[in-house]
Amino acid sequence: MSVDFSMGTATFVMAHWRNDNEESRFYLDQAVDGIFAQTDTNWQLVIVDDLSPCAEAREYLKEVKERCPEKIHVIFKDTNDGPGICRNVGIKWAYEKGSPFILFNDADDISHSERLETVRKEFLQNPQAAVVYSTFQVIDEKNNLVDEKYLTQSILEILEGHRENPVCGSDAWIQIGVEKGYTNLTSSTAVRTDVAYKYPFPAQIVSEDQHAWLRYSAGGGDYIYSPDIPSLYRIPQGTPTVSRARIMHYYEQKAAVDTDGFLEALRLAQESGKFSGDKDSLLVKFYVKLAETLGRENQNELAADQIAKAARISLEKTKDILKSKKLQNLIWAKL
Repeated sequence: MSVDFSMGTATFVMAHWRNDNEESRFYLDQAVDGIFAQTDTNWQLVIVDDLSPCAEAREYLKEVKERCPEKIHVIFKDTNDGPGICRNVGIKWAYEKGSPFILFNDADDISHSERLETVRKEFLQNPQAAVVYSTFQVIDEKNNLVDEKYLTQSILEILEGHRENPVCGSDAWIQIGVEKGYTNLTSSTAVRTDVAYKYPFPAQIVSEDQHAWLRYSAGGGDYIYSPDIPSLYRIPQGTPTVSRARIMHYYEQKAAVDTDGFLEALRLAQESGKFSGDKDSLLVKFYVKLAETLGRENQNELAADQIAKAARISLEKTKDILKSKKLQNLIWAKL
């Protein structure tokens, strides 16, 4: 596919699943308003509805489309498959339209007004780039900024990773897997369309984005961090995030999907010659980092399971890493 980053129409891809209520309409309107506010106006938006359970919610999407029919496109799926599959539908649509790159924007988050302009410049200046991502600020249900003292450990871990040596370059998948954990929020991530099309989101509905990000890096190209265009990530206060609220055994599924994504990224990197190092050492570091992330969420038994996996590969390496990270008390019993 011929890629024209300078003049090509970028595509915002928005997965949509909503009940019909004033809150969900407000969130969607705010998300769409954020796209209309872009300083670079060369964009199109494709909204993919994941068989929303309320007919009124689906009908409202038709009203949204009428706001600007030449720019807004709506695809109604006839099955409910989760946000990753919805994004795949939007990616395929953008690929077939010849769009050079995609900006993901969830239906309750708000893009910075200069996001598209900045992302386009980054792709033009960095020919090897596959992904351009930014940081974010957390907002509540009324668009108020949320103080970090109210954020969960998993969100804080992401923000901490942005402040000190943010993930960049061709080995981003390694940095994400063994140093940082989850790095790029979906609504702060842009990707070349050809890369997104080649490495679709998996069918899982937990951590499906992390799985894709790892493969984008291992198979697609460099990561670029652009700190000056923070997205607004909505977390209504007093309630768990949608994925955690709706999904049983959320953290077990996250651990499984993250592991599969890292193993797949490793395979891609080995096949392409991008990685020829010590596989065992890398996997030990990955399992310990995953345990650290889970431990921050008080998922101690599950964290212990990851340490046990690392120890089965190399007990000594596992102990050394735990000491260096001052995590000896995490689960010595498992060793």
